[in-house]
Amino acid sequence: MDPEYLTGIDEIDTQHKEIEEVAAAVIEAVEARDKWHIVHYIVVRLYELLRFHFTVEEAMMRITGFPEIEEHKRVHREMLTTVERMKSATLDPNLGEDSDILKKQFSFLSHIVDHDKRLAEFMVANVSHLKK
Repeated sequence: MDPEYLTGIDEIDTQHKEIEEVAAAVIEAVEARDKWHIVHYIVVRLYELLRFHFTVEEAMMRITGFPEIEEHKRVHREMLTTVERMKSATLDPNLGEDSDILKKQFSFLSHIVDHDKRLAEFMVANVSHLKK
């Protein structure tokens, strides 16, 4: 993972790294022209990782009183909707996804990190036990 994307919160950074790796595995599977059910399984895994990650973050936001919670949650919903569409599309064994299209769809991963960095900065500044 690119160091510029690190939030400074180990658990969040670990989750980002795993999400990034699974998204890359989806693209690799499509480029390798793996069978549709293999691609579907990987997309389902990505969806579950994102859903868990967003649940953790939203809990952190509620606990800490993060002021941008509604916007952050809106972005989460949009991302899950995008991956949900991918998941549904992979159920069609005749549907081939172009890896370039997937790469564009996965550009949302950088948005996850951008939003999460603002959350991390807020937490470090406002939650005393996170201050260095």
